[in-house]
Amino acid sequence: MRRVDKLGRIVIPQELREKHGLNEGVTIEFFDKGDEIAVKASEPFCKLCKGKIHEKAVFALCEDCVDKIMREYNKKGRGTNF
Repeated sequence: MRRVDKLGRIVIPQELREKHGLNEGVTIEFFDKGDEIAVKASEPFCKLCKGKIHEKAVFALCEDCVDKIMREYNKKGRGTNF
């Protein structure tokens, strides 16, 4: 449980911020669900490092993580053909 301060702020627990990619500077949206309030990150984030990615990215990975995966893939002699 968290308390709302006099300015209306709350602290989202660290484990939830990490799980859902709510890093510092991420924009979040609030939704009124009747008797509940839902919170959602409005910016896409990398599924591996939780860094910000382009909203039209083909994969849910940032360029750095894609590059890292490709380097590891190529080290194993598999080339770049998928």
